[in-house]
Amino acid sequence: MAIQSSINELGLFDLFQVLYHNQKTGRLIITDSLEGKGAHIFFKEGFICFASLYDKAPKSIGAALEEWGVLDEISAVRIEEKWGRFESPLDCIASEGFSTRNYLESFFSARVKESVYSILKWENGDCRFIEEEIDEKREVFVMLKTENLILEGARRIDEWSNIKSKVPSRHTVFRFCEENEGQQLNLKPKEWEILSLVNASRSVFEINEEVGEDLFSTSKLIYGLVVMGVIESVEKEDSTGSDSSSEDVIEKHLRQGRNYYDKLNLEKAAVEFEKIVQIDPDCFEALRMLGEIYYKMDRLSEALRFLKKARAQRPNNQKAMFIKGYLHARLGEIEEAIGEWQELKEKAESKKIVNLVENRISVAREWSKVMAEY
Repeated sequence: MAIQSSINELGLFDLFQVLYHNQKTGRLIITDSLEGKGAHIFFKEGFICFASLYDKAPKSIGAALEEWGVLDEISAVRIEEKWGRFESPLDCIASEGFSTRNYLESFFSARVKESVYSILKWENGDCRFIEEEIDEKREVFVMLKTENLILEGARRIDEWSNIKSKVPSRHTVFRFCEENEGQQLNLKPKEWEILSLVNASRSVFEINEEVGEDLFSTSKLIYGLVVMGVIESVEKEDSTGSDSSSEDVIEKHLRQGRNYYDKLNLEKAAVEFEKIVQIDPDCFEALRMLGEIYYKMDRLSEALRFLKKARAQRPNNQKAMFIKGYLHARLGEIEEAIGEWQELKEKAESKKIVNLVENRISVAREWSKVMAEY
């Protein structure tokens, strides 16, 4: 059985139910050309066994594991060579000593669930289900009951609208409410843990990283603390502050972002630069760095969005031109890449940069010829 439709015509919730009740085995491919993103979900007898998101180009399972931080590039190659010797991917990965099988099972269950919940929020795009055998030794990481994921996904979508009224972004920062400092609190252990991390500088994302939960659960607990009057958003104060205080905050995030970037902690670096964009949407340095970071994280549609804004702010910035050229090339937009590099060549004063760009343009033109022949 093959199914092909748009999300508008056949909702993802309905499609998941059809695949579950008919115990289908195969892969569901979802693409949203407007946003430049896509997803693959593997089904086995109606159960979901793996799911991953991507920008533009689909990822291999090895690449998805690298993105999740399970494997590095060398380990991914080694694992690829050993898949067939084990009953399941979890057994194969555990054999290399990365972690215990129980922990890996829990980790992958959480990752796959979060991917599915994110996908269920999509309102646009096309979906195609291909009925085919799944390679259990490579593609069956977990066996999650699809019906449970559907119910939880629907619940989360309903609850997110309420949560966002108090926790608008993963970059929002909270502080203690001074007027309620002496009140008696009757909190659950997880709420106490989150409260201990609130310090007027950590964002929701950073708190979530510390507690090791999914973002929805952490945001929901923070929402509860806000409603109880225990904590409040520091943005209230920032919005009424002076220009000089905003500049100090931006400078602090710039330093922290560059520090994380230098240590190759791209996720945390992105958080710092996104905080700056919230304060000053036209901050060139933050926009350029976010373009570069998301390019390196293979989140290409986000990278392009920030680089376009950066180029609009400073049309003659050579670094932004150079990176944006690479980004267009990665997206298969060869003429746009050549255009960026040609402009850079005309504006560059350094002979070294001119030679480098000429080489890139030459390679891009050759590749364009190859694609035209194909």
